[in-house]
Amino acid sequence: MSDKQPASIQDKTSVSQTSASEVLSEANLQSLVECVGPLLQRGGRTLAYQLPIASRIGHLTLEPFCLYNLFGESHDNIAVITYDRRLHKYSSGVRRLHEPQITFIETMKRKLVALGHLDAGIIEFGTLSWALTSMTALMRDFVKQMESGKPIRHLTAPPDLLEEGASLLASMGYGDGRPSVVLHVRDKQFLPDQTHNFFRTANIADYGPAIDYLVQRGYRVFRIGDPTSTRLEHENPLVVDLPHHPDYSDLLDVYCMATARFAVTSASGPEAIARVLNTPMVQVNGYAQHDHWVNPDDILLFKTYRNSSTGALLSYDEILGRDLFTENTVAAFDRAGVVLEDNSPADILAAVMEMDARIEGRLEQDCELHDRFHDISRQHLDRYRANLANTEKRPPNRIETYAYALPWTNYSQSFMQANPWFLR
Repeated sequence: MSDKQPASIQDKTSVSQTSASEVLSEANLQSLVECVGPLLQRGGRTLAYQLPIASRIGHLTLEPFCLYNLFGESHDNIAVITYDRRLHKYSSGVRRLHEPQITFIETMKRKLVALGHLDAGIIEFGTLSWALTSMTALMRDFVKQMESGKPIRHLTAPPDLLEEGASLLASMGYGDGRPSVVLHVRDKQFLPDQTHNFFRTANIADYGPAIDYLVQRGYRVFRIGDPTSTRLEHENPLVVDLPHHPDYSDLLDVYCMATARFAVTSASGPEAIARVLNTPMVQVNGYAQHDHWVNPDDILLFKTYRNSSTGALLSYDEILGRDLFTENTVAAFDRAGVVLEDNSPADILAAVMEMDARIEGRLEQDCELHDRFHDISRQHLDRYRANLANTEKRPPNRIETYAYALPWTNYSQSFMQANPWFLR
């Protein structure tokens, strides 16, 4: 394979001519061919993609899923190239979830995997498509595909994974077939050095009333997450703190999500497992995000946005009007003069009760509130895109979407009914 630069590279890359030459160097191309060679020998079209942050469960869940949805019909093979697990550990459960659609290739070639941080588009070499696309650009393109009306192709947990997960839970004493709910709460104990993400954290103690409600309803509650997270202290035997169980396996993250009636999540990686499996979830303590799509049976509830100087509450219209859906760090919100406050225990309980009612068909949909939420979302997306049209520079990873403007997005109507200021 030649290292000659394709004529179209200038139209598809955000790197300089020198950097493009480095990307398409003989060494990099040779490494790529060595990795995907067995797939190329199968025949058909192969897409290769580098995933440098496979150790983060959200990336490992969503990036291959987007590849499958965007390229699964046009390519016979999809290869995801990651660091060897001796360099970066990642979830074997999530990998097994993807393996019916994706071929994972581990390598010690650091430079090759690191190219996954670039945005240089799709480079074609005969039957090989090399996707040099960041997660930001990948998610944007997937949201746009949904906007076009193409249905989401969700995943189904492989039978062997389900069998192994059921066996493991039974050996732990939880094999009675009781209906379950999955709980995940990101707290400050997880990656405590990443203070820029602290706006996404919450206090698991605030979920106590909601957990009590679920137990009273007869659900077993499986808490998932990282072993470094704060322990879930609950006396009821129906509440299982899986990350701190001596027999915990990351396989259970996927198994429990695949078999749960619904999930209660926060704005952190494990919630992505529910989305790709189409397991209904209520995401509390969330925030406005440009690329975070949800499924039709899901429910959203943001943290409360407040003016840090005046203490005034920000309505949904004000949140979007200030383009706060493009911000995702503590520093960015500080600069905007905004602080995000956790949902109260009562808010969380109400949202969980709403989801329980939705699942059972007991919820009376408030169409007026739903339509108002969607109208505000759509109006600001149109406004934002109109402003982008007047911008000359268009980097490949530019933010162009607001996924909550998709018409099936459900915001917690219990919250909107109790807090009319939100949609003012």
